[in-house]
Amino acid sequence: MHLSRHRQNLRRHLQFASEFLVKCQILDPYVEKGVLRGAVCPWEIGVKEPAGYAILEDFHDTLEAIWVWSYYTLVSKQPTYIPNIKAGWDYITKNFDRFIPPDRENEGFYDCAQFLSAVTQYEAAFSDRAYRRWVEIAGNRLAQYIPNLRPARGREYSDPWWMTACLAAAANTLRNEDWWKTAKRFVQRTILKRKKPFTLIEKEPRHRGPGGHDFFSQNATKVLALLACAPWNGLVQFVLDNFLPVTPSQFVQRHADENAWNASVAMALGESYLATQNHTFLEHYFAIMDELKQRDWQQAAALPRAELFPVRESWVTHFYARAYAAIVKKP
Repeated sequence: MHLSRHRQNLRRHLQFASEFLVKCQILDPYVEKGVLRGAVCPWEIGVKEPAGYAILEDFHDTLEAIWVWSYYTLVSKQPTYIPNIKAGWDYITKNFDRFIPPDRENEGFYDCAQFLSAVTQYEAAFSDRAYRRWVEIAGNRLAQYIPNLRPARGREYSDPWWMTACLAAAANTLRNEDWWKTAKRFVQRTILKRKKPFTLIEKEPRHRGPGGHDFFSQNATKVLALLACAPWNGLVQFVLDNFLPVTPSQFVQRHADENAWNASVAMALGESYLATQNHTFLEHYFAIMDELKQRDWQQAAALPRAELFPVRESWVTHFYARAYAAIVKKP
């Protein structure tokens, strides 16, 4: 019943998340034209309290909002957020070279990954290839970067498995064999050929010091990369033998970004359930999602990065939406 009700409410969750993201987009009356128009701010604009959170552009947050708006359009068949999507793409394409510089190919990898992710969802909703020129740039940059990661390491904006998952999904959509092979080879080398590809939750890397982020579980991004590159021989048994034993049975407390971090775990649990039909994944998934729902006290499908962070944020809302959708088969 829990799963059935959850799936029935997918459209509602995406609609609420989409409406919140509109509140984060820099449009009238904040700007009528200029470089910021269409960008999505990391947090809700115009909240009266607490003060001090200025309007900021954010390239990858804009791409993440486009992902949510596009997915809502796909499942609802409603054009409600097409103007917001268009404004977002206008901002992205006009500012692409600032964030993914053509003369500095060792930069912008996370933005490349989020670009591929947004386009993959956008094309599923609209069958529109208008952004393929930029897709090729982003995908080729990742495909050149990922194989050279020896040893494979990096967290948050440098997480190579998240980049690999996004590259594999785009390769599947665009039928790009070279990207697909790059993603699969990386997964084989860094996950399938390892004796212990995952760690206990207690031993996962943790945030240190003031500042910075902690929004990805490394176990989760590895599984997402593995599943994005499916099919594999023995995939189901590999996930059951190696990932299932280290999955948390409840929401995991973290020093920073715990809502986003747990959302990434829920994404991996949801997709693992779809791949294996093992109900322990389902139980652990809902244990985390139920806590995230409790923290969404305004029932708006929008969250801050952590319980005590004072404003709801666009990027966390995006990962929350992805977590919600992870256990729903794609339409």
